Amino acid sequence: MTKQLKLSALIVAMAASTAAFANGVVPGADWTGEPSGKYNGYTTSSAPKTGTGEILVTGAKTQDGTPECWKNGFNKDVEPTLGNNCAHPVAQAPVRPTYTDETISLSANFLFGFDKFNLRHEAIDTLNQLATRLSDSRVQTVRIEGHTDFKGSDAYNNALSERRAHAVANYLVSKGVSAEKITAVGLGKSEARMTQTCQNEVARLGKKVSAAKKRAALIECIAPDRRVDVKIRTLESKRVK
Repeated sequence: MTKQLKLSALIVAMAASTAAFANGVVPGADWTGEPSGKYNGYTTSSAPKTGTGEILVTGAKTQDGTPECWKNGFNKDVEPTLGNNCAHPVAQAPVRPTYTDETISLSANFLFGFDKFNLRHEAIDTLNQLATRLSDSRVQTVRIEGHTDFKGSDAYNNALSERRAHAVANYLVSKGVSAEKITAVGLGKSEARMTQTCQNEVARLGKKVSAAKKRAALIECIAPDRRVDVKIRTLESKRVK
């Protein structure tokens, strides 16, 4: 008789367990089969303190379509997880996307003739290679900045640098780079870096060097300030939901 009672209890427990699983609620990977009072404070298919661990569900449906379950006084959840949240999916904190930022500097003397903003033939191959790279879907943004040296007025340098930046941008777009991810700006001489260093170098040439030679030396020295910077942001990893 005792064996029959134990067998009946086992059958009842198995049926309850099967019913819970059939209702769409499956305990998480960390579920140990302990009573809910010892596990996570959710009422089970039998007594909370002595039950077999099956979750008791109601007829209600949650937003994810699975049955709801009861929390009891033993519940100590702080942050729900898949294992302690009645097997309902739990939103994970998104992982921020990561990017790589890079700047490619192109000499204005290489790209353009003196005081010009029309692209030189010698620059075409380099820009074609750059266009192929920027057409990659992982490239998110491309900022093209035109720069000049310190010589000349602000207004003149701003206009020249802007025309040069747009000349490069327009060419890249003509070669298939999406116009939506390209911006072009002219910064004039606002970021000229070589001014003081080159002026000091020319001053050290001495009085015996003619003004014309000093001017030529200065123009050559400040050449790095006459440039077009291509600033590229590339996606390295996507956001994980």
